[in-house]
Amino acid sequence: MREFTTSAKTAQAAGDGKKLPDVTFKLDTVEMVCRAPKDAQLAYLMAAASSSRTDADQVAAVLDFFEQTLDPASLVVFRRRLLNTTDSFDFADAMGIFEYVCEEWSGRPTGSGSAS
Repeated sequence: MREFTTSAKTAQAAGDGKKLPDVTFKLDTVEMVCRAPKDAQLAYLMAAASSSRTDADQVAAVLDFFEQTLDPASLVVFRRRLLNTTDSFDFADAMGIFEYVCEEWSGRPTGSGSAS
């Protein structure tokens, strides 16, 4: 039987300065934290955000990603605001946050750069 061990790998990742940082941002007045994804989450994100995916698949992938990377307190605020029918926070706002977080992790803007 093959055995898989993750604890040593995790310790190595924490020791080498290349781990992605947690990203903090404010949603109105509430400080939120998006935890650094592990490699598998990042790969899932890239596949899900592919232009060959349907809009519905992309929306589901982004929401799944937030479910897995927002710290628990941030996730509570995110869900409450997104699902509140009287709150103006909507999916377009969530996508803006998503793009910002991706820019922070990649070190480059996600847009086309032709907004001049």
